[in-house]
Amino acid sequence: MRILFTTWAPGGHLVALVPLARAFLAAGHQVRVAVPGGCAAAVARAGLMPVPAGVLPRALGLPPAVARRSRGIWPADWPVRPGVLGPEQHGVLRALGDRRVAIAEAMAQGLVAYARCWQPELVVHDASTYAGTVAAAALGVPAVGQLWGSAALLRLDRQRLDGPPLPGYARLMRRYGADPAREPELWLDPCPPSLALPSPERRLPVRFVPYESPYESPYESPYESPYEAPYERRYETPYASPRGAYEGAYDASGEPSYDSVRHGPGPAPTRICAAWEDPAGPPEAVRAALRAAEARGVEVVRLGTAAEGLPPAGPLHRVLPGCRAVLHQGGGSAVLAAAVAGVPQLIVAPRPEQQLNGARVALTGAGAYTPAALLDGAPRTARAAGAQLARDLFALLEQPSYVVAARALREEARSMPGPEAAVVRLTARPEDTRKAPHRW
Repeated sequence: MRILFTTWAPGGHLVALVPLARAFLAAGHQVRVAVPGGCAAAVARAGLMPVPAGVLPRALGLPPAVARRSRGIWPADWPVRPGVLGPEQHGVLRALGDRRVAIAEAMAQGLVAYARCWQPELVVHDASTYAGTVAAAALGVPAVGQLWGSAALLRLDRQRLDGPPLPGYARLMRRYGADPAREPELWLDPCPPSLALPSPERRLPVRFVPYESPYESPYESPYESPYEAPYERRYETPYASPRGAYEGAYDASGEPSYDSVRHGPGPAPTRICAAWEDPAGPPEAVRAALRAAEARGVEVVRLGTAAEGLPPAGPLHRVLPGCRAVLHQGGGSAVLAAAVAGVPQLIVAPRPEQQLNGARVALTGAGAYTPAALLDGAPRTARAAGAQLARDLFALLEQPSYVVAARALREEARSMPGPEAAVVRLTARPEDTRKAPHRW
């Protein structure tokens, strides 16, 4: 089969598609990845073949201003109860949806033109790339959406989440002769069931597979899946916090063995990971909590902007083994990496989707959650908030219930079918898919 993948951005958008694309290639199918020009290099580094799909205006590279200013606290289940949201919150969602429609408009002409030439039998797109649904509808082939770890399927293409399609999206579909009501036939969901909110859309569980680039990652593995590697296999990171060199290890039961972690002379320290994605770095309260942890002898391994100018500690999924907790923003990839590793999570969430993920993790008992909006304020307020975050962090380290819940979440996440099973499911379909939408 010919499978056309498409996304509009590298990072988490592309990373979510890579394991499935590689699984299709391994099964003998033809795969192309249609992206705007700025994403082609990232696709090639993933070992996949990029094809051009338009050029995005620079202004679309950032979320709309109204979304960047939104730092309030959202209801814990807002995707399934949009009626509880106020006008300002609905305005944020509308702005985000209109931005995705604008991205689809910039990609659609090139994507549809290439699809009509190459004639794929299936289009797979990340959840925010509406141009994928447009191209599939224009060709009359099935579309499959790939989620990236959110606890809910966010229908930002609809008015007020559960209404009719956004006007701009409806116009775009009609431009290519498609029904605006046309939707992906299936959604691939890596979120463990206990974290996911219910939705009417048809979802296929697919186990989260950490991204490994064959060209950039220094952590090459001879195993096709990270979960096939023997537990005694060790990975060294190029950087650990100044308190000690990191080397992850496991005991015979497959659990992290903290006593076997090397730290020079003397007993091994308790280790945690701090990962932060925002370019501005973590809030002062988060920095204060990490300083408090280090003052008590905890080793902090920093990733992203939490490293504060230090060399990166390595991919999150390679750093987590041996860590007893992780502090992060609540992004889907970080939530899933921690879930697969069985590590308790402290989530300090700035954005609505991250707040949703944090609330769901806390509900399972596998972590704690604080909206970042509660951390804003004067230096004195930041110090008080940092002290509370430190207490939450120490609770993850000291209370066994968090470890028990995190291990239960790990077993649930690892028991989900892998990308290879999704390939079998997606290719087991009638021969003539162009006469009617397929139902898996």
